[in-house]
Amino acid sequence: MPRFVEIAICLFAQCVSVLGILIGLGYVTPLLSYASTAIQGQPWHVAELARLIAMVCGPVLVGLLTFIGLTWHLWSTQVMRRRMRQNPEQPWMWQSDWAEKSIRLSNRAALWITIIASALYGLVVAPLGIYLASLKNATLVYSFLGVVGFFLLIYFRLLWVNHRWNRSRMQLETLPGVIGGRFEGVVTIPESIPEGTVLRVALRCDMTRSARTSPVGREDLVDMAIGMERSRNGPSSLQTETLYEDSRLFTVKRTSLESAATVLPVSFQIPGGLPPSGKQAPSATDGLPLRTRINDHCNWRVRIKPEQTSDLREILFEVPVFDLGNDAVSKLDRA
Repeated sequence: MPRFVEIAICLFAQCVSVLGILIGLGYVTPLLSYASTAIQGQPWHVAELARLIAMVCGPVLVGLLTFIGLTWHLWSTQVMRRRMRQNPEQPWMWQSDWAEKSIRLSNRAALWITIIASALYGLVVAPLGIYLASLKNATLVYSFLGVVGFFLLIYFRLLWVNHRWNRSRMQLETLPGVIGGRFEGVVTIPESIPEGTVLRVALRCDMTRSARTSPVGREDLVDMAIGMERSRNGPSSLQTETLYEDSRLFTVKRTSLESAATVLPVSFQIPGGLPPSGKQAPSATDGLPLRTRINDHCNWRVRIKPEQTSDLREILFEVPVFDLGNDAVSKLDRA
């Protein structure tokens, strides 16, 4: 997509989000008036108060999140494009952490997810559910709210379990990892793991394929002729397949323990014939309709987790693995 088209779409969406924010702010006065009458002892209804809260918070929160998210997207893609122009033949230099040979995990994303999800649930979903329950099917609506809240609590629990390990760091010894060669690095976990604990370290190559089929114009005309309306978008699918995985066990020893941290080396031999990190070149449709558009994206990840299945802690590092050709592999082997 051309850059100016992307910017135009984002600016249009931001204008729509600003309009939504203004609509939400328009309900602030009725909400304050209703709340003031309730404080003064006038009769009030929880359902009406919940409706006004949802009418204010829904458009405002969604609009703010959309506006801020699109602003961040434009900025981050601009930085990425600048790196791509500076290193057109070295895609492993396009990400700042890869270029610095230091991949640092952080809890900031998990914290923001927690805050946003809690705000949307408490200020939009729950009030809207209370209002809908006052109309009909109260049992069904409250059951839905309970299920959503239950799954949010499970998700927050998983984030909390990993809050220490999510501050881990990997120092890359190879930049990049080479297909047909090696990938090496050193992982530092900010926790003193008990000596003798067995960790499973795995290197995985996952290919995610998104396919979308455009509708055939003749079918649309037939539908119009017989009075049927169908979506302008064709069927789409998204699937992820693990193309390669190699794992080994690492037993924590006294030499692996530092002050409040555990250090473990990561080293894998990568076989040839595998795709590199990132978006792949267009491929055949593999028997799919001719109007199908396929996008393949490859992710190489290092996964570390305790061998004990009941332990939910784990780390995922997205690492750079590329095909540098036979000459580069030979040089690495001689080195």
